[in-house]
Amino acid sequence: MSGAENALESAILTVLRADAAVKALLGDPVRVAEVGAPLPAYPYLEIGRHTSELSGGVDAEASEHRIDLVVVSRDMGGRQAKEALAIVRAALMEASLVLEGWRCVLLLPLFADATRQRVGLWRALLRMKAVVEVV
Repeated sequence: MSGAENALESAILTVLRADAAVKALLGDPVRVAEVGAPLPAYPYLEIGRHTSELSGGVDAEASEHRIDLVVVSRDMGGRQAKEALAIVRAALMEASLVLEGWRCVLLLPLFADATRQRVGLWRALLRMKAVVEVV
Protein backbone atom coordinates (compact mmCIF):
# COMPACT_ATOMS: atom_id res chain seq x y z
CA MET A 1 0.00 0.00 0.00
CA SER A 2 1.06 3.52 -0.62
CA GLY A 3 1.45 6.30 1.89
CA ALA A 4 -2.10 7.53 1.28
CA GLU A 5 -3.66 4.16 2.13
CA ASN A 6 -1.60 3.75 5.28
CA ALA A 7 -2.26 7.32 6.40
CA LEU A 8 -6.00 6.97 5.80
CA GLU A 9 -6.31 3.66 7.65
CA SER A 10 -4.27 5.01 10.56
CA ALA A 11 -6.44 8.13 10.78
CA ILE A 12 -9.65 6.09 10.75
CA LEU A 13 -8.39 3.75 13.46
CA THR A 14 -7.19 6.70 15.55
CA VAL A 15 -10.68 8.21 15.46
CA LEU A 16 -12.35 4.92 16.33
CA ARG A 17 -9.92 4.16 19.16
CA ALA A 18 -10.63 7.56 20.71
CA ASP A 19 -14.44 7.36 20.53
CA ALA A 20 -16.11 6.44 23.84
CA ALA A 21 -19.12 4.74 22.24
CA VAL A 22 -16.89 2.61 19.99
CA LYS A 23 -14.77 1.62 23.00
CA ALA A 24 -17.89 0.69 24.96
CA LEU A 25 -18.83 -1.92 22.35
CA LEU A 26 -15.49 -2.96 20.87
CA GLY A 27 -13.37 -2.83 24.02
CA ASP A 28 -10.79 -0.48 25.46
CA PRO A 29 -8.44 -0.64 23.69
CA VAL A 30 -10.62 -1.20 20.64
CA ARG A 31 -10.25 -4.73 19.30
CA VAL A 32 -8.95 -4.49 15.75
CA ALA A 33 -8.07 -7.84 14.22
CA GLU A 34 -6.15 -8.81 11.15
CA VAL A 35 -8.29 -10.83 8.75
CA GLY A 36 -8.06 -14.47 9.76
CA ALA A 37 -6.52 -13.84 13.21
CA PRO A 38 -6.84 -16.94 15.39
CA LEU A 39 -9.26 -16.94 18.34
CA PRO A 40 -10.33 -13.30 18.41
CA ALA A 41 -12.33 -11.76 21.27
CA TYR A 42 -15.79 -10.73 20.07
CA PRO A 43 -17.00 -8.30 18.92
CA TYR A 44 -14.07 -6.91 16.95
CA LEU A 45 -13.37 -4.65 13.99
CA GLU A 46 -11.34 -5.48 10.92
CA ILE A 47 -10.47 -3.66 7.73
CA GLY A 48 -11.77 -6.21 5.28
CA ARG A 49 -10.75 -4.48 2.07
CA HIS A 50 -9.16 -1.25 0.92
CA THR A 51 -9.02 -0.26 -2.73
CA SER A 52 -7.75 3.00 -4.19
CA GLU A 53 -7.46 4.73 -7.54
CA LEU A 54 -5.50 7.79 -8.53
CA SER A 55 -7.82 10.70 -9.22
CA GLY A 56 -5.56 13.73 -9.21
CA GLY A 57 -4.74 16.00 -12.07
CA VAL A 58 -1.46 17.19 -13.49
CA ASP A 59 -0.77 19.60 -10.64
CA ALA A 60 -2.25 17.72 -7.65
CA GLU A 61 -1.85 14.18 -6.37
CA ALA A 62 -5.13 12.75 -5.09
CA SER A 63 -6.71 9.33 -4.72
CA GLU A 64 -10.16 7.88 -4.21
CA HIS A 65 -10.55 5.05 -1.69
CA ARG A 66 -13.13 2.41 -0.80
CA ILE A 67 -12.62 0.97 2.67
CA ASP A 68 -14.65 -1.93 4.05
CA LEU A 69 -14.89 -1.82 7.83
CA VAL A 70 -16.27 -5.05 9.25
CA VAL A 71 -17.61 -5.71 12.72
CA VAL A 72 -17.73 -9.39 13.66
CA SER A 73 -19.85 -10.47 16.61
CA ARG A 74 -21.22 -13.57 18.23
CA ASP A 75 -24.87 -13.13 19.03
CA MET A 76 -27.99 -14.88 17.82
CA GLY A 77 -29.80 -12.01 16.10
CA GLY A 78 -26.91 -9.86 14.92
CA ARG A 79 -28.05 -6.90 17.03
CA GLN A 80 -24.58 -6.36 18.51
CA ALA A 81 -22.87 -6.25 15.09
CA LYS A 82 -25.48 -3.87 13.68
CA GLU A 83 -25.31 -1.59 16.72
CA ALA A 84 -21.50 -1.51 16.63
CA LEU A 85 -21.56 -0.70 12.92
CA ALA A 86 -23.95 2.21 13.50
CA ILE A 87 -21.65 3.55 16.22
CA VAL A 88 -18.58 3.20 13.97
CA ARG A 89 -20.41 5.09 11.19
CA ALA A 90 -21.49 7.85 13.59
CA ALA A 91 -17.94 8.25 14.94
CA LEU A 92 -16.52 8.60 11.43
CA MET A 93 -19.22 11.02 10.25
CA GLU A 94 -18.48 13.37 13.17
CA ALA A 95 -14.70 13.14 12.82
CA SER A 96 -12.07 15.26 11.16
CA LEU A 97 -9.41 12.85 10.02
CA VAL A 98 -5.81 13.88 10.57
CA LEU A 99 -3.50 12.26 8.04
CA GLU A 100 0.25 12.65 7.98
CA GLY A 101 1.18 14.23 4.64
CA TRP A 102 -2.37 14.03 3.26
CA ARG A 103 -5.71 15.78 3.64
CA CYS A 104 -9.04 13.94 3.57
CA VAL A 105 -11.43 16.06 1.50
CA LEU A 106 -14.33 13.58 1.47
CA LEU A 107 -15.44 10.78 3.78
CA LEU A 108 -18.89 9.26 3.44
CA PRO A 109 -20.62 5.94 3.89
CA LEU A 110 -21.63 4.16 0.68
CA PHE A 111 -23.57 1.27 2.18
CA ALA A 112 -23.92 -1.05 5.14
CA ASP A 113 -24.88 -4.70 5.27
CA ALA A 114 -25.13 -7.34 7.98
CA THR A 115 -25.03 -11.05 7.23
CA ARG A 116 -25.15 -14.16 9.34
CA GLN A 117 -22.10 -16.31 8.68
CA ARG A 118 -23.40 -19.24 10.69
CA VAL A 119 -25.64 -19.61 13.72
CA GLY A 120 -24.51 -17.02 16.24
CA LEU A 121 -21.79 -15.38 14.09
CA TRP A 122 -22.50 -12.08 12.30
CA ARG A 123 -20.45 -9.83 10.00
CA ALA A 124 -21.62 -6.26 9.57
CA LEU A 125 -19.95 -4.36 6.74
CA LEU A 126 -19.66 -0.60 6.32
CA ARG A 127 -18.15 0.59 3.04
CA MET A 128 -16.72 4.10 3.22
CA LYS A 129 -15.60 6.30 0.35
CA ALA A 130 -12.75 8.72 0.92
CA VAL A 131 -10.86 11.15 -1.26
CA VAL A 132 -7.43 12.28 -0.09
CA GLU A 133 -5.03 14.85 -1.48
CA VAL A 134 -1.37 15.39 -0.80
CA VAL A 135 -0.70 18.47 1.34
